[in-house]
Amino acid sequence: MSLRHSITLRLSLAFALLATLVFAALGIYLSRSADRHMTELDAHELLGKLALARHIGAQEGSPAGLARRLADVLVAEHGVIVAVDGGQGAIFRWPEAGLAAELATAGAQVGETPVRLTLAGQDYRVVAGELATAWGETARVVVARNINHHTDFLDQLQRDFWFAVLAAALLTMAVGMLIARRGMRPVRAIAQAAGRISAGRLAERIPEQDVPPELGELVQAFNAMLARLEESFTRLSEFSADIAHELRTPIHSLRMQTEVSLGKARGIEEYRELLASNLEEYERLSRIIGDMLFLAKADHGLVMPQRGMVELKALGERLFEYYGLLAENVDLRLVAEPLSVPGDALMLERALGNVLVNAIHHTPEQGAITVRIASQDGRAVIRIGNSGQPIPPDVAASIFERFVRLDAGREGSGLGLAITRSIVLAHGGSISVNAGAHDTTFVIELPLAA
Repeated sequence: MSLRHSITLRLSLAFALLATLVFAALGIYLSRSADRHMTELDAHELLGKLALARHIGAQEGSPAGLARRLADVLVAEHGVIVAVDGGQGAIFRWPEAGLAAELATAGAQVGETPVRLTLAGQDYRVVAGELATAWGETARVVVARNINHHTDFLDQLQRDFWFAVLAAALLTMAVGMLIARRGMRPVRAIAQAAGRISAGRLAERIPEQDVPPELGELVQAFNAMLARLEESFTRLSEFSADIAHELRTPIHSLRMQTEVSLGKARGIEEYRELLASNLEEYERLSRIIGDMLFLAKADHGLVMPQRGMVELKALGERLFEYYGLLAENVDLRLVAEPLSVPGDALMLERALGNVLVNAIHHTPEQGAITVRIASQDGRAVIRIGNSGQPIPPDVAASIFERFVRLDAGREGSGLGLAITRSIVLAHGGSISVNAGAHDTTFVIELPLAA
């Protein structure tokens, strides 16, 4: 598996990036806060030195006295430069005349707001102000403090901090990988369980009780998919067995009749009877194959009825006329409203005909079959009911499945009602069966024309 597709690596990198951004933002904030704090301390000290010089200047009566007092005060100060200039020139230079003179020149435009300057390759923070002397002269005082130790400290702090950020990012990435790998254990368990599933082990399911909530929906969907696959495989296996059984009977009959006919010489009439019998079996095979092809298309949504207007009462009359010979000893009744539905006339005729033939076969002599067609809630409701032995409840639940027959000894493939359901569903309708104490009623609902 490519590392760039690894969820663990992506999560670890995300953790490391987030930690780096947080620490970097914190470091920048702390660095600026420290620099601002040191600037405030330097300003406080420099303004204090400026105030001291003004105080001494107001007390001393001569430039020499001012210089002497300032030298005594600043003797213990390190990194401080002071320059005092009067109207006649330099009054005081500390600690070196050359460096102090450079400060006086550089600080000519500086005020009491601290300014950062570079003198002799060193960084200084500088303030300046006027000094009213006791001898009546106004002098200018420039005070500077070396801040290299501050900048060195901040630079070292930043280097240490960025090193700490790098170490924290690597540590976060390592810990993130461990956490992500541990968090992905349920996913690996799902993958292992999925790897154990095969066509012969579709009954296996992934346990849902110990699955994290974030993966619960995935596991439920996966188990539901397995249930659908198991049901489909079961139906496919049963379907294969049923169709093999249905095809075996006519093929076996054809083979036996052919073997018998070839056993000895026979007359033309006997061969005619044999071919006629074989033709019936061929027709039966053809019907089964045609019905199976129709159902296969219906399962894949390939049954597309041609949309026209079908008048249901006329359709019922045609079916009664066509199947009347099969129901000579049965009372056929049609009670219909003049309703029309959009759909394919031939397909609907086939669907209703299958239900009607099924009713005729299961209605005893002197029994009755009633077809009622009426509208209800914007739909056409067709009820085909017949008297006689009702359908058992266990069979009623599967009556529309393929190869389901109430009477195993009766002719037929058991596909008629399955085809009827497919046709009704293709027309946007529904079909159900209601079994009473002495009768059975099939209910078909179809949408009416707008």
